[in-house]
Amino acid sequence: MKMESINKKEQILEAARDVFFKKSFYEATMDDIAQLSGVKKSTIYYYFSSKIDLASQLLEVNIKKIFEKINEIISTTGNIKQRIKMMTDFYINLLEENSKIFIIMQRIGYDFMQKEDSKKKINELFEKLRKNQKKAGDLFGEVTLSSGKRISGDLFLYSLVAALGRAIFENVSQGRKPKKEDLLAIGDIFIASVK
Repeated sequence: MKMESINKKEQILEAARDVFFKKSFYEATMDDIAQLSGVKKSTIYYYFSSKIDLASQLLEVNIKKIFEKINEIISTTGNIKQRIKMMTDFYINLLEENSKIFIIMQRIGYDFMQKEDSKKKINELFEKLRKNQKKAGDLFGEVTLSSGKRISGDLFLYSLVAALGRAIFENVSQGRKPKKEDLLAIGDIFIASVK
């Protein structure tokens, strides 16, 4: 893909991010995205076959970025407690730098579950998310809990990401910013759970 095409696609995704932040998936229109992006609606359809496809790709790009960073953290150190701290800090920084993305992910995910045509797409996204998480879990490696029990890195990472994600989404869905100390406490719980 040429650089101009990549820039145009990014421009559309950026506008979609802003529109989906302000409106629900079903309230947002391709006209809204075209107007904000400065890109003709026909050009948007050249890159994205539908609004569902556009929203799916927006989610997928953000999920990919999150797991790239998680994999980078895992590769940085073999110390599991340091990994947990770094991942917790990453989520806190992501929340502070771009809390919009959590709202958008939640909103699109919820809206997609309301209709059959989009439900299929969100399930495909969840499958990709699960594969990314499994890959990261395998990279993470087996974890020995403080009780001495050994569990897969996949299960441990899944639990950590789920706990942080739930705390974030629960607050965001009620219009509140998650408290940094709550997220740090979740990290501390996981740090205390390992040898």
